[in-house]
Amino acid sequence: MKLDGGFVDLRVGRHESETDDSFWPSFTDIMTVIVMIFLLAMVVVLIKNMELVNELRATMEAERSAAELARATGEEKESLTLQLIATENELSMLRLQVMRLEEQREEQEIAIASQQRQLSRVSGERDDLMALSRQLSGENELLRDRFRISQRSLEGLRQDYERLRGRYASSTEELDRLRQTLRDQEQELSGARARIREADLLLANAETEYADLKQKYDKLIKPARSARGRFLVEVRYSKTGGRPRIAFRAQGAETFRDLTRAELERELERLDGQHPGGLYIKVIFPENSGLSYNEAWKFTSELHKRFDYYYREDAQATEPEDTQEPAPQQP
Repeated sequence: MKLDGGFVDLRVGRHESETDDSFWPSFTDIMTVIVMIFLLAMVVVLIKNMELVNELRATMEAERSAAELARATGEEKESLTLQLIATENELSMLRLQVMRLEEQREEQEIAIASQQRQLSRVSGERDDLMALSRQLSGENELLRDRFRISQRSLEGLRQDYERLRGRYASSTEELDRLRQTLRDQEQELSGARARIREADLLLANAETEYADLKQKYDKLIKPARSARGRFLVEVRYSKTGGRPRIAFRAQGAETFRDLTRAELERELERLDGQHPGGLYIKVIFPENSGLSYNEAWKFTSELHKRFDYYYREDAQATEPEDTQEPAPQQP
């Protein structure tokens, strides 16, 4: 390095002084940059952490909302299932009532047809007797004419006349007796019809009173019958070719399986022992089941009295408060 005068600087330690003057400012600048970079990194990290915390809170809120929605959906599904079970049970009871009314209508038609046949037969007998009476009257007139014409055979004609007169008297008495019998039968028929009408009216009143009393009794004594908290068992009963057919499905099963009556009772005893809450037995009668009202009602009553939690003799008179519903009326 040259000086101002053009001479080379030959002083000892000239490089050390130059180094000392430039080192410390450069080091300070470097440290300042490092600190700024560190601060910027911390700010970026804090911002990222805040974003992650907000996302975590939003995720937790969404999970709580989803759990609440799932719980509400489950309760609604359970309520709809119970309504479906109650509706199907009511439909089975209505089918029982329809079968009973159809049987009563058939019995009444048979009775009316029998009475009409009797009336037709009596009317035919009456017509025959009237024809016989007219015939006898004609014979009597003919004999009288012969009596006036034939004086020589008076005794014989008189005897014939007396004989025919006796026949006429007998026929007349028989006709009078038959007429009286017909009047008596018509009166009895009228009385029988009146008694039938009175009996039908009394029966309808009695059934109405019984239904009202039964409903009041059920409301006062026993809680409502409900499938909630019970083990549901479905039994489908019908007749094919005059032979009974029983199909069974327990709660949780997808399909029905055919059983005999003994197998069904053993299965119900086993399930009753496994479920302390009791069994809710739903009896299903398909359309065109081939059953009479008495057969369907007897089958339902026997199953309910032995295995259904509500109808069995040792059933409790109370249920949990959250399971009480209006009690279905028995057919």
